[in-house]
Amino acid sequence: MGQSAVGFAATNTCRTPKGSDLLKYARQSRGYTQAESAADYGIEERTLRRWENNEFNPKWNDVVGLIEDVYMLKVVDVIGELSNG
Repeated sequence: MGQSAVGFAATNTCRTPKGSDLLKYARQSRGYTQAESAADYGIEERTLRRWENNEFNPKWNDVVGLIEDVYMLKVVDVIGELSNG
């Protein structure tokens, strides 16, 4: 009869990309530099650089704020694009 529900779920899970990956992808897709992005969002460039390089984990509110307010993209669309390769 096939796999159990547990086995099926374990082999077909899809993880949401990390905030660092979402930020970098969104920024690059819109053609922004880190300096421009940071200035528009009101943070230091090194903070954004550290978030994108996964040195520090950004808060989800910051990920959403940058993607939707600065880059003018929908977070769900960026997640979909990164998840689908």
